[in-house]
Amino acid sequence: MNYLVKRIVERVVLLFAIINFNFFLFQVLPAIYNINPAQLYVPPTYRGLPRSVLVQGLDARFGLNQPLDVRYVKYIIALLTFHFGVSFHYQSPVFDLIAQRFPVTALLVVPSLILSTLLAIGLGIYSAARNGKLGDSVNSFFAILTYFIPAFWLGAIVVYYFGFQLGWFPTNIADAITRNGVALSGAAYWLNLMKFLTLPILLITVLSYGVRMILLRNQSVDLNNSNFIVNLKARGINEKKILYKHIVRNAVLPVFTRVGIDLAFLFAGVVFVEDIFNIPGLGRLLVTAAETLDIPLLSADFYIISLFAIVVLLIMDLLYPLIDPRVRYE
Repeated sequence: MNYLVKRIVERVVLLFAIINFNFFLFQVLPAIYNINPAQLYVPPTYRGLPRSVLVQGLDARFGLNQPLDVRYVKYIIALLTFHFGVSFHYQSPVFDLIAQRFPVTALLVVPSLILSTLLAIGLGIYSAARNGKLGDSVNSFFAILTYFIPAFWLGAIVVYYFGFQLGWFPTNIADAITRNGVALSGAAYWLNLMKFLTLPILLITVLSYGVRMILLRNQSVDLNNSNFIVNLKARGINEKKILYKHIVRNAVLPVFTRVGIDLAFLFAGVVFVEDIFNIPGLGRLLVTAAETLDIPLLSADFYIISLFAIVVLLIMDLLYPLIDPRVRYE
């Protein structure tokens, strides 16, 4: 019970810190530097009204003319009740915009995470079994390389070659889910949608497996040199049995932890992929909000991503003792 309470308190404190940081970033800083987001949405004149009157009207509508302490209280209440207000740019409820985009991003992130984890485990075992050999060196080199490859650079190459040159995959979601200008439905819709998403899913898989593969490989090498494994080898136990039953079983635990972290932060990390493939997900929504200085949408988007990350991390904290018998609830 103490373990459970401690973890929950830690995550709540972290969430509270993120909420305050977001308020400082999107509300306090503009006030300090005398930046009014409403001025970006007001034309020089509208129906004969002067610009100052229009700005004052938007300030009153979105509460930008209220003191910071009042805005802070309303901000906390809005986040806790998920009433994020209306987007400056889209003129639609912010919650509806996020709810529409979240499943699209999930269709990218979840399959990518599963495939990249399987790839990381398979290649990690391969490298651990051939520690110090050529196969291990090549495998580790490419795993580390994927961590430094810019997503927008590789994504542009992939789209150009496999989409435009070879024509294996559709390059636009509108073309993928329509035929002769008519929207597809049923199984045809989902098959064509997944065909379109195959390329970005594979791209994210390649770009995200490296860290987990290196974690598994290094942990396996460390365990292979431990006294426990040396004793098992001295007793004549089959090396494959040692590898899979004792080494990999324990080495996969850090990978499990990393999966939770990656799942949380991939939702924010697919910005470039969604932009390159023109996918209307959370990443594109975040870019649009930043370009138009849409404060309600920006703060809500950051909050939802942070909340999702913290919930996933808390779930991982609670599941970890079930996976690793050496960890017990205090």
